Amino acid sequence: MSFIRGYYRLSLSGLILTFCAVFIVLTSYLPITIKKVPLQLRIAQLMVQAILWILNVRVTCSDEEKLKGFDGFFFPNHVSYVEVLALESIMPTRFLAKAEIRDWWVVGKIAAAIGCVFVQRGDRASRREARQALTEVKSFPPITIFPEGKRGPGDALLPFRYGAFEIVTQGGFAFLPIAVSFNNLEIAIWHRKENILKALWRLASQPERIVVNLMPLEPHHPTPEDDPVALANVVQEQITAVLYPKQLKSEK
Repeated sequence: MSFIRGYYRLSLSGLILTFCAVFIVLTSYLPITIKKVPLQLRIAQLMVQAILWILNVRVTCSDEEKLKGFDGFFFPNHVSYVEVLALESIMPTRFLAKAEIRDWWVVGKIAAAIGCVFVQRGDRASRREARQALTEVKSFPPITIFPEGKRGPGDALLPFRYGAFEIVTQGGFAFLPIAVSFNNLEIAIWHRKENILKALWRLASQPERIVVNLMPLEPHHPTPEDDPVALANVVQEQITAVLYPKQLKSEK
């Protein structure tokens, strides 16, 4: 039964992904917006909502209004590809993504069309160029950066990299920390060095509903005088206090 369920969900999701990719790429050349959001991002939002429904994933948000219409950057924690879909389903957003994604079948085309910025993590020059590009782009629709830099283990946050905070301080951009949790992390997580297809199959073949909870915290409005390293530490502590309060108390 799990094989049939997984095959059906992934096949239908793949068809929707491929079909919508054509429209997303084509509309990216048109200067059409809906409530100031480019048309291709609105199509991507509808696509993601459909795929989440098919995969039996539901998204809850403690304060959707903080996400909708936000002008600036989203800074969520990161353990899975599911956070990307969950955020996109609530508020169309672009991402800072690793360069390899640009070469992924269909997904790379969509990412480029919606305005994602790509970075080669191991290349210092590429990281510098990505930072510079992000300080010059329009901050609406919002841009999502995972300040951990890579997927975490799920039981603690990885140290926040201060590069993301250099971008917002230098540009004077507002940013919104977001704590993301799952009702069943063992199903939703994408482990380090795990093939994406294995992670997708685990989610698609499971019978129970997966719930993603987005908890936006209070927005920050940094200035060029703020210290990016200190700001990174403050925000990491804020998200830790929501997701892992016992851990924070033990550290103190």
